[in-house]
Formats: sequence, C-alpha cells, structure tokens
Amino acid sequence: MGKKFFSLGFFKLVCLSAMAVLLSLTTTAQPVYEFAAIPASARVAAMGGSPLAITEPDLGIAATNPSFLPYIDGQKVAADYVNYISDISIGHASYCFTDSRVPGTMAVGIQYLNGGKNTRYDVYGNEAGSFSTNEYAFHLSYGRRFDSCLSIGATLKPVLSFVGGYSSVGLMADISASYTFNEGRTATSALLRNAGSQFTPYNDHYGRVPFEALIAVSHQLEHAPFRFSVVFQKLQKFRLNADSDNPAEPGSEVERDNITLPSFADNMLRHCVFGIEAFPGKSFNLRAGFNYQRHQELKLTDAPGLAGFSLGFGLRLKRFNLEFAHARYTLAGSSNHFSVVVNL
Repeated sequence: MGKKFFSLGFFKLVCLSAMAVLLSLTTTAQPVYEFAAIPASARVAAMGGSPLAITEPDLGIAATNPSFLPYIDGQKVAADYVNYISDISIGHASYCFTDSRVPGTMAVGIQYLNGGKNTRYDVYGNEAGSFSTNEYAFHLSYGRRFDSCLSIGATLKPVLSFVGGYSSVGLMADISASYTFNEGRTATSALLRNAGSQFTPYNDHYGRVPFEALIAVSHQLEHAPFRFSVVFQKLQKFRLNADSDNPAEPGSEVERDNITLPSFADNMLRHCVFGIEAFPGKSFNLRAGFNYQRHQELKLTDAPGLAGFSLGFGLRLKRFNLEFAHARYTLAGSSNHFSVVVNL
C-alpha cells in the first residue's frame, strides 16, 4: 500500500513538473527568481557553476541534480553559504534520508537570498529611502535507482520573493535522469532545471523564471587521479548572446549594434562549461572550472582577466566534508562559496 501510494505521488510530481516546463517555455517577460540558478554547492561552483554528473554520494551535487540522490546512503545534512557580489549573501541547507517503506532517497531543503539594502530613487532621480530584497526557494526532492546504471529524480521548488514593498509567489521544478557506465567512472545526465512560473507577480506583468535544459558528462581516469567534466548548458535556445534576451526598439542604436553577433564557434562554446578535479590524496582534492559564456559576457575588452574562471578544494574527514570555491566574474566582482556536509 505504501509503495503504491508513493508511486502515485511520484507520478503527480512528474506531471506537475511537466506542467512547470510548459509554463516556463511560454513566458518571454523579464527574468525573476534568478537566485535559484546560483549553485548551492561549493563543489559545483568551483567546476564552472552548472549542475554536474558525478556518482559520488555528494548532497551538494544532488541538490542541483536530483537524479544523483539515490547514490547517497543514510542521512546527511548540507549547508552552504555564498559571499556574493557587493553585500548580497546566499545560503542553502538540505537534509536527505531514506525510508525502508519507500524505494529511493528523499531530501528537503531551503535556499535563500539576502539582497542587502538598496537605495530607492523616484522618477526624477532623487533618493527616496532604501529597500531590501529577500527570496526563498523550498526544495522537496526524490530520486530512485532502477539498476546499477539508471537513476531519475525530481525536485519541486515553491518560491517566495520580497522586493521592496512587492511580493511574488511561484513554483519551479527540476527533472533529471542519469546513466553511468565504466564501473561508475563515466556519468551522463540530462536535466530540466528551474522550469515553472510565477503564480502571483510583483505587479501586473508575469516574469520569466531561469529555466534551463542541459546535459552533463564526467569521466574519471582509470590510472590517473583526475576527473574531467563538461556541461552543455542552456540547450533550450541556440543563440546565447546577451542582446538576444533584451530586444531593442526597431531603428534604435542598440538594434544596429546587435547586427554584430557571435560567430558559430563562439556561440557553440557559450553552451559549454568545463571542469576538472584532481585527487592528490584520498581526503583532499582540487577543482577548477571555466564558464565560457560568463567569460565572454563579463570580461572587459582591454582587460579580460580571469572572468569566467573558478577554482576550489574539498577536504573529506571522517564525519563531514569541508569545501570552498572562488568564482571570478569581472575585475570588480567575484564570489566565495563555503560548504559543509555532515554524515549523520
């Protein structure tokens, strides 16, 4: 009876997620809930910032790709803190568990953003006080393995957002499937991420959630302590130049500037996020990543610097893991990610 009830519940979850995908694909307004696209794991942030396909029992990876939840045995708690650009801070906490009466692994969590204090201006450009921004996304996740190779997962994300005197309620969902081979050293995953819509907008206009379709692949060398990863991101659209998301008025100067578009090769690389891990010891690893789209959009023409690069490390102890990542955006902006995972 319990398994039948849970199977029905999971079927409803998939249906709700599919509806969320359709809602997200039909919305072309300004973006909302962008904080949900920021990785809730220092490991993910260190390897480029996109969800990874790695079969290790890592709750941070499962928080962004629920099809890897079944690789976690027992109970674990994860907490993440991001010292983001300016005085913005982002946090995430999650708890995963299993139940002998239910096949698969479940998790609950919450992600939040504190936007700090911002100056408010009137229509004439005069200061008119300040306002704050706070956003919350609650995670309800389930993942199940069907054999040694195939696993699936889904996450529902009810969202609450408060910006100044305005508020919004929405629902997003993640759906993913993973397949592993070469004794688990090679992993592939397909993911529909942050699909959904606002239920109540800030004003009379509905926004566009940060929906993304992606494919992730990783491979760990058999005789060398390295793992390579590549993520093909934002596959729901082909051209990824920033101006394509912000069309200008016909005849404007901005429209004429948009005639210069990225080449085919440049646009293809914008879909790619590269990552590498090195394992010099059983309890310590080093990580680095490169997000080409981030590099192209945020670099300065005369001083590109390290825009789009990220690096970090992980320390694995007996009862918990400590992780750190530093992600570079521009010469004036970067973020630091801190994660801890406790094995209960």
